[in-house]
Amino acid sequence: MIEIAKLPLDGLRIEGSSEFVPLEEKEALRGLSWQLFLMPTDKDGYKDIFFDIRAEAVYEGFCCRCLEPVDTTMALRAQFLGSSDPNLVARGSYMLGVQDLDVVYLPEGILDEAALVAEQFVLQRPMQALCVEDCKGLCPQCGKNLNKGQCACRPAGDAPNGALAKALAQLTIE
Repeated sequence: MIEIAKLPLDGLRIEGSSEFVPLEEKEALRGLSWQLFLMPTDKDGYKDIFFDIRAEAVYEGFCCRCLEPVDTTMALRAQFLGSSDPNLVARGSYMLGVQDLDVVYLPEGILDEAALVAEQFVLQRPMQALCVEDCKGLCPQCGKNLNKGQCACRPAGDAPNGALAKALAQLTIE
């Protein structure tokens, strides 16, 4: 745990690791290791902190097409500004520019460095993880993993929806 009020003016360097960090939806990080650099600044009476995070981990998730487990090695580099000012823009003394979109509100005076690093992995994890780039997914009729072989179902083009087939059969071409 890091107490923001007790950060030295020349910054703080921290290294850490965790063997397993559960995330959301049955996802996790395995073999997480990190290096943090935090440097306080004081702006308009508010304690702001510059963060530099470097980390590595194996992301454990599931393929978005076939639902098989996926392990992806990830390296992370994140830099952003943390601020304890709840009205960062509303005060009018600070206008956000494109470079300021990475400003994080820090409501508490204590930071959990492992949670901070895990949050950065969540933000940068694959939106749609794949087991292999050309994953064939699951059969929409029987649910078989098509990467493991073809199923006995007819191809989707051969078996149209019953109501659709009936409507098409009633159409006449003039």
